[in-house]
Amino acid sequence: METADSSEIVTCMNAQCGQQLRIPAGETLQVTCPTCGTSFTYRPPHTADGSKKGLSPEFQRKAWVMGELMLMIARESKTLLKRNTPDTATTMTRKQEWEAFLEFLKVLFNLADRVGAFYVPVSEYLQFLDAVEDAVIDQMNNAFRQQAGPGYDEIPVKVCIAAAFDDAQKFYQPHQFLVTEEGAERDRFFKKFGEAVSTAMGARGHNAIVTAATMCASSSIAAMKALMESADGCSSTSAAHA
Repeated sequence: METADSSEIVTCMNAQCGQQLRIPAGETLQVTCPTCGTSFTYRPPHTADGSKKGLSPEFQRKAWVMGELMLMIARESKTLLKRNTPDTATTMTRKQEWEAFLEFLKVLFNLADRVGAFYVPVSEYLQFLDAVEDAVIDQMNNAFRQQAGPGYDEIPVKVCIAAAFDDAQKFYQPHQFLVTEEGAERDRFFKKFGEAVSTAMGARGHNAIVTAATMCASSSIAAMKALMESADGCSSTSAAHA
C-alpha cells in the first residue's frame, strides 16, 4: 500500500510474524523485518514514476510461498532417498548430498515456471520467476544466517542458486509438454531428472533412486497448482507429497 509521503507499507513475508513495514515506494529492495529478522526481496507493483508495471502483492506472496514449497520438497525428498537407499546414503559425501539437493531445486524451479505460466499474467511473468528465485535464496540465507551468526556472507548462496536455476532452464526447457498432462515427453523429462539425481548421489543409474526422485518431483505439481489457485497465497505443506 502506497502512502502520501512516497513510501509503502508492506507485510513481513514470515507468515508467523505479519509485521507491517514502511519502505521507500517503487523500489526493489532487500527488506529485513526488525521484529522476526526475516530478510526478503520486495518487488513493487510499479516503479516509483509509474512507468513500468512490477509484481502484484498476490504474486509477490505466492512467489515467496512457492520458494517455501520448493525448499520443503527438496529437503524431504533428499531425506526419503537416503532412507530408501541406505547402501548409497552411507557412502555419500556432503558435496554429493548438496548436489542432489540442488538437482531437486533445479527441477522444481522449472516445474514452477511451467505451472506458473497457467496463472500469472504475461506482464508479470518474468518478475514472478525472479521473485521465486529471490524467495529461495532469501529463505536459504535466513536459515544459514541463524546458524552462522554475525558476519555471515550471503553472496555464495546467491551465486550458487542463480547459476543452478539458469542451468535448470537450459537443461529442462528443451522438453516441451503441458505440465498438467501425462505423456511420453513428460516421462522423458522426469527420467532425465531422476538420472541427474542418481548421478549427483554417486550412484549413476540406480533404479530405486531414479524412481523415487521421479515420484517426488512429479507429485509436487499438484501442490504447486493448489498454491497458485489459492486465494490467500497459502499452501498446505501436507499437499506436497499427497
